[in-house]
Amino acid sequence: MLYPWIRFLALIALPTASFVSAQDNAKVQAPAEPLEESSAASGVEANAAFTVANIDIDIAGKTAEAARFNAFREAQRRAWPQLWSRLSGSPVSAAPKLGDSALDAIVAGIEVEAERFSTQRYIGRLAVVFDGARAAKYFGDSARVLSSRPMLLMPVLDDGGARIVYEAQSPWLKAWARFRSPASPIQYVRASTVAGDAILLGSWQARRGNRELWRNIMARFRTADVLIAEARLDRRYPGGPVNGTFTARHGPDGILLGRFSLRTGSAAGVDAMLDEATRRVDLLYTAALRAGQLKSEAALSLDLAAVESSAPVIATESTSGVEVLVATPNAAALAALDTSLDAAPTVSGTTIVSLSLGGTSRIRIGYSDSYQMLLWGLDQRGWRLQPGQGGMVLRRRTAGEAAVPKPVVIEAMPAVDASVAPAKPVVAAPKAGASLAKAPAKPATAPPPSKPKKGPADLLPPAAR
Repeated sequence: MLYPWIRFLALIALPTASFVSAQDNAKVQAPAEPLEESSAASGVEANAAFTVANIDIDIAGKTAEAARFNAFREAQRRAWPQLWSRLSGSPVSAAPKLGDSALDAIVAGIEVEAERFSTQRYIGRLAVVFDGARAAKYFGDSARVLSSRPMLLMPVLDDGGARIVYEAQSPWLKAWARFRSPASPIQYVRASTVAGDAILLGSWQARRGNRELWRNIMARFRTADVLIAEARLDRRYPGGPVNGTFTARHGPDGILLGRFSLRTGSAAGVDAMLDEATRRVDLLYTAALRAGQLKSEAALSLDLAAVESSAPVIATESTSGVEVLVATPNAAALAALDTSLDAAPTVSGTTIVSLSLGGTSRIRIGYSDSYQMLLWGLDQRGWRLQPGQGGMVLRRRTAGEAAVPKPVVIEAMPAVDASVAPAKPVVAAPKAGASLAKAPAKPATAPPPSKPKKGPADLLPPAAR
C-alpha cells in the first residue's frame, strides 16, 4: 500500500522539477567559478572550419557547477570525432582517441547556444571551437577544409498568402540572422533591407531565370550563385498550431535540393521552429556541397574582357554631380523643383536618390561645368547650396541675400617647357662637288639712267610741234 506513495515522492524529488527556462537564468545563482567561454564567439568567427555546433547535452552532477562542467567535457568528447571526420574525410569511428587533458589543450572555447539547468542537472545545446594551430598536428596533410564560394541567400517566407524576402524584417529573415553561419562551410551572403535591395531581390526574382539579370545581381553582391531557402507557414487559427514546410533550392532555375516539414503547437514556438529549420536547411546545403551539387554556372560570374575596336572615339562632355537634400512637401513641389533645376545654367540633369514626400528627399544634380559655375547657375533660378548635418542642403534664396557673382573664366596659356632649347635656323647643305670658297663679289654698278617720260606733244611730227 505504501509503494504508490513512495513512487510519487520520488518523482517529486527528481531534479527536473526545479528546471527553469533560459530567460530565467539570471534569477538562478551562478556558479562561483564559471567555466571560461568568452573566447568562443571570436573563435567561431575567426576559425569556422574548426567549429562543431549543435551538440545537445543532457547530463547530471552533484551541483549546478559540476553539471555544467560535465556538460562542457562531454561536448568536447562528442565534437572531436565530428571534427576529425569533417576535415579528414574518414568515418567518425576512425578518429584518434584523445583524453580530456588532450582535448582541453586543443579546445579554444565553448559557446552556449541554449541551456536550462537545475541544482543537479544541465540540458543545453553547445558549440565547441577548436584551436586550428593546435588541432592541426593530429591531421597532418590529410586535413581538407570544406568551404563554398560566396552564395547569395534569398530567404523566401510564404505566410498568409504573402511572399516576403527582404521587403521587411520577417521571422524567417530574423532566424537566418540568428543562425551561426560562420560555423557552416557555406559562405552565406545576406542582402540588406534597404529599398533598392528589396526591389531587386523580390519574391518574383526567386522564380525568374533571366541570366542577364542574375549576372548583374551576382556582380553587385560579389557572389557565385544564389541559394533560395523557402519557408511556408500554415496556421490553423490565430495563436494555434503552425505547420511549416521548408525547401532548399539553388541556382537561377531553383533546383530542388531537399524539403522537410516541422510543426509547433502554438504561435509562441514559431521562432524556435524557424531556428531549427535554418539548421536543417544548412545541413541540406552542406550535403549538396559535399556531393558536388552546388555547382554555379560559369556564365553568372564571367569576367568579361574589354572589347577593343578600331571605331573612332566620339568625345563626350564630362559631367559631374553632387547629392543634395531638399524639402519635398508634396508632388507638386517636386515637379516644380525638377522644372526649375532643369532650366538652370550648367545643370545637365537631376536624379532622385531617395524620395520622401512630406519630408526631405535626396537628389543628385549633374553639372557640366565647374562647381562654382553650378552655384552661379542655381542662384540664377533662386536656389542656394549650403552644408548641413546630412550633407549639402538645397534651399531657396532668401530676401536680402547677395547674388552669386559669375565666375571669371581665364583661358590658360600653353605651358612652355624651359628644358627644351629653342630651335636653331635650318641651313641648307651645299650640293655635292660644289666649292666651299666664297665667290668674288660683283662690283657695284650704277643703275642705268631713266628715260624721260613722253608726253602727248612728243607724239606729233616735228613740223607740227
